[in-house]
Amino acid sequence: MWISDEGCWVIFVEFQPSAWSKGSYLNVNPHWLWLRYGANVHFPRPADFISFESVEQFKPLIENMASIAARTVLDLRAKFRTLRDVNDLFAARVTRDGHPVYRAAITAGLVGDIAAARSLFQRMEATDMEEFGPWIRNLTSDAAKFAALLDDPDGYRAAILKAINEQRLNLRLPPLPTLESMDSKGAARRAD
Repeated sequence: MWISDEGCWVIFVEFQPSAWSKGSYLNVNPHWLWLRYGANVHFPRPADFISFESVEQFKPLIENMASIAARTVLDLRAKFRTLRDVNDLFAARVTRDGHPVYRAAITAGLVGDIAAARSLFQRMEATDMEEFGPWIRNLTSDAAKFAALLDDPDGYRAAILKAINEQRLNLRLPPLPTLESMDSKGAARRAD
């Protein structure tokens, strides 16, 4: 697994073994560190499974897969350069309750769309707890804490920064001092 550190988000690159045969899958997924409880979006695999038959056969295929992984990371950096880009993705995917609403609520608050954030947080509060598993209680509780801070932009951003830094600590990454770098302007620098 590789981790591309984008500041307030990371990109996980995983060469995943198969439980049935020798070889590798490729998973490349952005993970926004302000989201918790499995709320991140999984993207389709950018390459098909490659089977291991011999070193000679596998080596060029895995090198090609690594190139695909690198291109996919660059594509994700370009696609999600700003919080508005991330919010647009999440807002377009609010198709059902639970994680989709939570994601869109959090990012709407981050981009300053307080009316949308408030509406989505209210939708989270009205979620039918019986329809989901026990994880929904944690998610709605977390959403309620963020919703209570919507009228305090500094407090809201401080809570988001705290959530980001908790996940950065779990990933053994240094903390972010501020949210001034929330937009991925520095992604090109970090590619060095």
